[in-house]
Amino acid sequence: MTKNNSCFSENQKLTSLQTAHRVISRKVKKINNIEVISLENSEGRILAESLISKINIPNYNNAAVDGFAFNFNELKRNIKKNNRFLKNIGSSRPGKPFLKKINSGESIEIFTGSYLISKTKKCPDTVVMRENCEIKDNMLSIIKIPKKGANIRLMGEDIKKGKVIMKKGEKIRPVDLGFISSIGINKLKVYKKIKVGVFSSGNELSTNAMNKAKYKIFDSNKITLITLLKKLNCEVIDMGIIEDNYKESEKRLKEAAKIADLIITTGGVAGSESDLIVKALNNIGELNIWKLAIKPGRPLAFGSIKGKPFFGLPGNPVAVVVTFFMIILNFLQRIQGRDKLPFFYNLIPSNFSFKKKEGRTEWLRGSTKLIKEKIVLDKYKSEGSGILSSISQSDGIIELEEEKKFIKKGELLKFYKFGDFLN
Repeated sequence: MTKNNSCFSENQKLTSLQTAHRVISRKVKKINNIEVISLENSEGRILAESLISKINIPNYNNAAVDGFAFNFNELKRNIKKNNRFLKNIGSSRPGKPFLKKINSGESIEIFTGSYLISKTKKCPDTVVMRENCEIKDNMLSIIKIPKKGANIRLMGEDIKKGKVIMKKGEKIRPVDLGFISSIGINKLKVYKKIKVGVFSSGNELSTNAMNKAKYKIFDSNKITLITLLKKLNCEVIDMGIIEDNYKESEKRLKEAAKIADLIITTGGVAGSESDLIVKALNNIGELNIWKLAIKPGRPLAFGSIKGKPFFGLPGNPVAVVVTFFMIILNFLQRIQGRDKLPFFYNLIPSNFSFKKKEGRTEWLRGSTKLIKEKIVLDKYKSEGSGILSSISQSDGIIELEEEKKFIKKGELLKFYKFGDFLN
């Protein structure tokens, strides 16, 4: 394995966020294992093939309203002969269309969604709304004549036969299920879920999730990562806690590389004597990036172990969440096979002034609020990486680019909502 020992030099230069994104993107290798699953179990999965409609939707011309169907040109001819009446000869209902021959001067009652099926050239091509006509003794009189073709949904108007309705690499959302079902597809080819091994590290972490030992702290990072990864349809392997022991770190990371497609750890990357994860990675794998010009998350490490990608996140809980969304998420979705990513931000006026260090990207936690009917952006009162409440009491992440030195009140800022990351 190639070793990047320059990372450990005292004069190590911090990697910019833009450079980190480029390096990480070059390491994307899609997991190409495919499986066939049922439509009802497909929500959140990534399509491994494009979906093509084998039918038209609607299958036939159908009524958009309740009313009466007739042939527009035939009615016009009758009107010229001073005859505004049409003989009503039947009805077309949803699931039970009128299938008899319809001649000149005739109409049929029709209900919303009902098919218009006729093999004659003078078949109904217009629908008049019920309130715009009168009927007595099966004779229809139209009070207000609509335009030709009015109130009809045409065959294939929604989906044409042969049309690609969803592309390979798209994520299946709940709102897509009915759409897919409407063209008769009930089995789908999707990429298999990737396996992600998740560790926490540090002697300070309690192994008892319910009752921590004295001077220990509860492990909040691992449950956060596991929950986020499950939301993103990953198969998560809880690899437990690695103590601050070099040989143990090497052993556990090697074991993870045998069973996981992606490895994520928290803690052990800051560079102190007790931070052994990044040192173990550099010895048994490949270290591509370590220490970024970002806040929070500066010590983040990226590399690979036996060809399996590795992210080493800081131990601070805020840094874990922020760097997961702002750095790992894009990589994760791409190796899952997803092409179109939901990495959206809104530009919202700042409701605060802020001084930042030039030359690094900073991420603040923030929320929107309404002031005098205008949406503005407020930052959380504390920027500390250990203040976990700044995540749970915020709506999303405010990004401040590295070239900025001062944020003025009213300045437009990039704001990423937490909920949008998981779409």
